[in-house]
Amino acid sequence: MIELTMKGYRVLRFQSKPEVVVEVEAVEHAEVCLCCGASRLHSKGRYERRVRHLDLWKEPTQVLVRCRRYRCCACKKTFVQPLPGILPGRHSTEPLREHLYQQHHDGICASVLAHRQGIGQATVGRIYAQFTERKARERMSLDCPRILGIDEHSLHKKQRFATTFCDLKNRRVFDLAPGKSQADLHHFLSQLRGRDRVRVVCIDLSNSYRALIERWFPRAMIVADRFHVVQVVMRHLLGIARQVYPQLAWKRAGLNLLRTRADRLTSEQRLALAELFAQQPALQPIYELKEKLCALLCIKKQTARECRLLIPQLFDLIHTLKTSGFELAQTLANTLLAWQEPIARMWRFTRNNAITEGFHRKMKLIQRRAYGFRNFNNYRLRVIAQCG
Repeated sequence: MIELTMKGYRVLRFQSKPEVVVEVEAVEHAEVCLCCGASRLHSKGRYERRVRHLDLWKEPTQVLVRCRRYRCCACKKTFVQPLPGILPGRHSTEPLREHLYQQHHDGICASVLAHRQGIGQATVGRIYAQFTERKARERMSLDCPRILGIDEHSLHKKQRFATTFCDLKNRRVFDLAPGKSQADLHHFLSQLRGRDRVRVVCIDLSNSYRALIERWFPRAMIVADRFHVVQVVMRHLLGIARQVYPQLAWKRAGLNLLRTRADRLTSEQRLALAELFAQQPALQPIYELKEKLCALLCIKKQTARECRLLIPQLFDLIHTLKTSGFELAQTLANTLLAWQEPIARMWRFTRNNAITEGFHRKMKLIQRRAYGFRNFNNYRLRVIAQCG
């Protein structure tokens, strides 16, 4: 009944034929004017509102609310008393609207919901947009989080990229902004509150994002994302392996063996790798260098003293890359030197942009369900409501 979903009403009468109609009366009356707050009110008689409510016994249900209209003796304005669970100008109750929002959010398309409820498809879309904006407004933080993850993801052709600002500590999306360059993000970052409280920012090896952080987050330390650092190392070293042994371009089994970590190789794979090294001895030092470098980069949860002991090992490996004679190795060495401080901080900070990448996967699902978004603000509100 109505008491189970909306409080503040007293049931007067119940009718089930030809349609379900519940006649109720508001328990509380208006005490002050909604316009000026004055307490001298004059009752102008009874007023009725008919709204759609949740189905009873799988039948459409109407609620007939008996209330009062008042006139303020101070400002001379008239108004209807506030009704719990029924907003002004709405033809349905808030429990019904929230139920429609949740069903549409769970994957039921708007046309099916509109046919079931006997309402227009545009009404379902409007209800979903209103609740999405409300939930985004409730969950969206006002100040920047202390630990921030920044990464871009792709959109449609007209707006190719958007930048995600993720709260890594609380594992939620903080906000979105269109574009990924400093010019695109200037307006968003200039109006962002609490930039001085950001202490850690995790990014991939992007020089544009590093310059952006140094300008807009001056008190934040930059931490390189471990996945992207290892990805850069693998790409360069496997590129050297292809130069040494060009047949790897079509011998994918050998390339997969070089890509796999030594501790994850099966006994059959170890024999196949040993056979590959016997045929091409030049591949073995490349694989060993890859294993040492990736093992060093994957170390976590180190103290400051332990990090100082790991730094000479990193410099030794960089020196090996520089003196190897391969152009790709020298490029990798220069990249690691340019990002030596953010890479060293990876050993201390355990959070990375894997959380942000996971939200990017969910954003792709949101885009596919909507068949794309023409309005970026609608996309932003939906992402914050579902990922915030």
